Amino acid sequence: MAAIPVIIVAVLALVLGIGREDVASQAGPLASPVPSPDLGSGARPPDVVIARADGVEVHIPVDPQRVTAAAFHPINDPSGVALQASGSLHIQQSDRGDRAGPETAALDVGAPAGTAVYAPVDGTIASVSDYLVLGRIEGYEVTIAPSVAASGLVLRLTHLDPPAAADLPSVGDAVRAGVTPLGRVRDFSNVAEQELSHFTSDSGNHVHMELVRTEAGLIP
Repeated sequence: MAAIPVIIVAVLALVLGIGREDVASQAGPLASPVPSPDLGSGARPPDVVIARADGVEVHIPVDPQRVTAAAFHPINDPSGVALQASGSLHIQQSDRGDRAGPETAALDVGAPAGTAVYAPVDGTIASVSDYLVLGRIEGYEVTIAPSVAASGLVLRLTHLDPPAAADLPSVGDAVRAGVTPLGRVRDFSNVAEQELSHFTSDSGNHVHMELVRTEAGLIP
């Protein structure tokens, strides 16, 4: 009977994609069962890098206790830049489908609608605009020019509602990873089927991030 708890711990570690070293070094889980929306919007995220590419380090944008799942997927944009997981968060891989971009150009981090979203990189706001889905405005999108990146590289975030207790970000604002609020996870459960739902037991609400290269470093 004494061996049963050990087996349970081992199985949980495998499911969450956390190795022996990670379990010992992390203060809390970076992938959890679907949390209750009653937990509020979540705390500021810790300083944890979950993916990187071309010198850009992408930090977890939400409270890890709120994370439901995470997955890479291609975008239909050849200017997408492939991201590589850091190993701090178990990230699934969605099917390519008919999308042309690199398989890991986009990263969806799932969390309940209303969860606070913070800047995932240090940098400067390059654009803020409505996010259109089938001709309808569904929140807004933000692009950030990372401070360490070469000209032309931006991180774009969508599936956002305005922050609960802060102003909407403005072009030219400086942002800090894990410190500057960008918004809240928008509820897309009645808008479209979300790919992330294939890896969760909820509708797959998430913050969407993609790294793209543009000629001038700005999204028109």
